[in-house]
Amino acid sequence: MASGIWYSNQSYPGIKICKAVKILENGEEEIVGISDTNNSYHLGRLPASYLIPQDDPQYNRDGSSALGVHGYMLNSRCWVYDAGLALLVFTHAGDYDLCREMQGRLQTEQNSDGSFNFSYDLYIGQLFQGYVRTGAIGWLVWGMCYYALETGDLTYKPMIEKAGQWLLSRQVTEKGDPRYGLLTGGHGAYGDDYSYQDIEIEWCSVEHQCSSLQALAGCSLVLGNTRYKEAAELIRDQLCLKCYDRENGRFYQGINGGRTDVAWALDCTTWAGMLITSVIHSDCARTCLSTAKEVYLTEDKAIVQSSVKEHYNQAYSSESTFSGFKPYSDRTEDYAGAPDLVWTEGTLGYAALALMLGDIEEAAFYVDECIRLQNCDGCTGGLIYTTATYGSLPWEFHVWESVVSSAWLYLLIHCQEVLFPRTLRQVYYMAKITNIQDERPEGPAVSS
Repeated sequence: MASGIWYSNQSYPGIKICKAVKILENGEEEIVGISDTNNSYHLGRLPASYLIPQDDPQYNRDGSSALGVHGYMLNSRCWVYDAGLALLVFTHAGDYDLCREMQGRLQTEQNSDGSFNFSYDLYIGQLFQGYVRTGAIGWLVWGMCYYALETGDLTYKPMIEKAGQWLLSRQVTEKGDPRYGLLTGGHGAYGDDYSYQDIEIEWCSVEHQCSSLQALAGCSLVLGNTRYKEAAELIRDQLCLKCYDRENGRFYQGINGGRTDVAWALDCTTWAGMLITSVIHSDCARTCLSTAKEVYLTEDKAIVQSSVKEHYNQAYSSESTFSGFKPYSDRTEDYAGAPDLVWTEGTLGYAALALMLGDIEEAAFYVDECIRLQNCDGCTGGLIYTTATYGSLPWEFHVWESVVSSAWLYLLIHCQEVLFPRTLRQVYYMAKITNIQDERPEGPAVSS
């Protein structure tokens, strides 16, 4: 495709859209890219979170029909949680140039208050209202911290510090508040019809606390500031005091409206189960493992093919069935009608908890199940996200190869210790970053 520059002496109100068009041999035009006049792509690349087959109804390269909104193209979207995981993978793999390119781009996307939006278009950058989520930023900041700690490259320290300060600003500091010590959820919300509400998110999600603990621990080391370490310790303590459901051997979903959110979500139990070993005896973590298997395990699930838009999948298939873990339980009304499918990200989260507890065979079984899914017909090397598509709110699960599941699989095979590192014993990094001392009292011994 030839390159060229197009000029116009006419200007009209609204977004200026540029489309890259390829002329086919038969004279037809094929749109191969889209941008507005504020193209961010030259500032650095971000990974597309999903590899969407071009025949899928959700694939929309030019944005003409994607929810009727320019730029709402899932095939060119990067969620910052996925970007954080990609930084962990590329740092461990030694792809430092790619890490620098990603972080260079992220510098241009960071909001003035230090936060990042939940997702970005690969070409255009920020597209929508200020939808921000604390947990996603936690993963991104931990990915940036891990790169800095492994390489000693502190080029992006100012970006990390701004984001770290934003995370600290989310912590509830009033001791009489039921959410004391926890981080609030972020900003912005979407209704069932995707209408945007410009509101502060006051609820405190267990998942967000787990995700942000990594970031705060990383900030304490990269920035040499004990304030982050103290904030992380308070979160850990309050997470166990207020959100651990001792009767059911799991963690609640969070605290919402001053009340405990008792909904059943897999990652709240597996992710928090990995962190609880840094606070109290590992028997509690083992109880979380047992509860997760009892409640969320789903077996003999096929990869579902369908031509119905809501459940579309014509790309991936297998003659085999698979075992793994579903994302939600309908033990309460909160997730009534939740889909019964293998969720690879959540399955690998369960395997990570089993591995942390030393249950090597248990972890290996479900890692192997995900590798079998990675090798299903139609896959190009990535790991599909689920075994069935649920294509609209409130579920939004898709049978597409995904960065997040592929990254979790890589990290569990090669370096599972970077997933929710045990932050009470940071000996490895403290040997590398010596400008901060660990003044905390000795706790129960935890192997690293």
